[in-house]
Amino acid sequence: MRVVFERDVPCTLRDGIILRANVYRPDEGGPYPVILTRLPYGKDGSAYSVLDPIRLAEAGYIVVIQDVRGCFASDGEFQGFPQEFNDGYDAVEWAAHLPNANDTVGMYGVSYYGYTQWAAAAMKPPSLRVVAPTIALDDGWLGATFRHGAIEWGMTASWFSGMAVANLFKVKEQFEDFPARFGRLVYDNDRLSHEGYFDLPLDQFGALRRAGVLPDFFEQITRTRYDDTWRAMSIKPHYDQMDVAAFLTGGWYDVFLQSTLDAYLALQQNGKEARLLIGPWSHINFTGAVGDVEFGAAADIGFLNFEMDRTMLHRRFFDHTLKQPDPGLEQEPPVRLFVMGSNTWRYASAWPLPETTYTPYYLHSESTLSTTTPTLEPADHYTYDPLNPVITTGGNLLMTPSYRPGPLDQATVEARDDVLVYTSAPLEEALTVIGPVKARLFVSTTAQDTDFVVRLTDVDPSGRSLNLADGIVRMRYRDSLEHPSLLEPNHIYAIEVDLWATANVFLPGHCIRVQITSSNFPRWSRNLNTGESNESTAETIVATQTILHDEKHPSHLLLPVIPLA
Repeated sequence: MRVVFERDVPCTLRDGIILRANVYRPDEGGPYPVILTRLPYGKDGSAYSVLDPIRLAEAGYIVVIQDVRGCFASDGEFQGFPQEFNDGYDAVEWAAHLPNANDTVGMYGVSYYGYTQWAAAAMKPPSLRVVAPTIALDDGWLGATFRHGAIEWGMTASWFSGMAVANLFKVKEQFEDFPARFGRLVYDNDRLSHEGYFDLPLDQFGALRRAGVLPDFFEQITRTRYDDTWRAMSIKPHYDQMDVAAFLTGGWYDVFLQSTLDAYLALQQNGKEARLLIGPWSHINFTGAVGDVEFGAAADIGFLNFEMDRTMLHRRFFDHTLKQPDPGLEQEPPVRLFVMGSNTWRYASAWPLPETTYTPYYLHSESTLSTTTPTLEPADHYTYDPLNPVITTGGNLLMTPSYRPGPLDQATVEARDDVLVYTSAPLEEALTVIGPVKARLFVSTTAQDTDFVVRLTDVDPSGRSLNLADGIVRMRYRDSLEHPSLLEPNHIYAIEVDLWATANVFLPGHCIRVQITSSNFPRWSRNLNTGESNESTAETIVATQTILHDEKHPSHLLLPVIPLA
């Protein structure tokens, strides 16, 4: 079947703003369902090629790739998350009534243009039948701009700096000094890799102050409480009202992993048709090689488990929901997870897995970790200096290329004096861990505010420690994200650190390890320990941190253990 291509097809929104899209359509037959994606990265660039529009059009779909408001070929001013709700509704209904369309629409896309799908679905446009968000966020605060009170600084600074390049170019006529201003912005983007992240105070972040665009950046990083403004951008309150099927794809090392899991869990609990695919992937790497680990060819989404590529995976779900139900798909379990360590795919009936046994692994003196509860044991201490933070080494990252995501050797991190390490004995048999991971700690500090960071690693018989999951708590937000409160120095607090989730088999001879420290920078912004705003000052205080693990204070890691089959 021949495919007709149309560029810059206009879509007029309710407020008169015109968005423009590229349209791929079959040149005969019909009418056809529409597959729409809406992105801020340029419809003519490589970003849209997450799926092959020509193959989809040849399979009997009208494919629409649209620039969102204020970006590239579309008119208006880019305002980020809030604009995507009404704009998404209007775009869906416009696409549904394109020539030779059959009034039904599906959506796809990654990252921000996964969020544009959720925002449209939240408005319940009558023509929208299915969404397929990949590595997508669903809340601008929770796990996106912030992680339990700490700014996702590496991602936020680099994403806004990158977006500023396109936005500055779009409004270049407003600046007489555009060439110099643009050149400086490009330099500032390059500078992030080696020193730009370290600048203080954060609310004077030079790259965007000098560029003079995207003022929302400064409002976002200083709006540190989870307030009504953030709630208005959140998708989470809308899941129970959505009337769409969903195919969700995520990665164990994706910066938006928890958003993907939260979305699937909400749809699952509300009886919606939803499918979940999680691989060993990072935000932009869907191959079988992530970080320091080769997971094998079967992990590559380009030829998933030697069966089909990403376009084929999505087409199968679109065919099922927009054309004819697929009995074979209906019989498959809805959850498909890649299990690291064993490097195998596993199907499940639900998330978390119904057979999960949550097992505490307790911290002990002499840096040990076991399932035995502690008795009389001395506490452990370390010093946290915000001017000498633990440097980000792997994890769920979306940063400049010098900070690699995924599982990385933790030797440099674990050699530091300000990182406590607790390690189990070598395992006699394999231990399968799949699901949410949390740490419950008893802590104290000499500061009025500070951070605690926990990381889970897998240690092989050679001693190489590879990170699996991590989390942070900014202590002023320990009890409430809406109403922060400072600490009483040296008082003991019970806290829970959410490490999100993982799927890993700890093989025989391997060890389970927990790291505890107070920074993971520049991924997460530093707590300056003063009790004042961490975003508008450069003053710092050194803090002494205490981790208790005794009979009254049984600090532990809670692992989701899957029994042997």
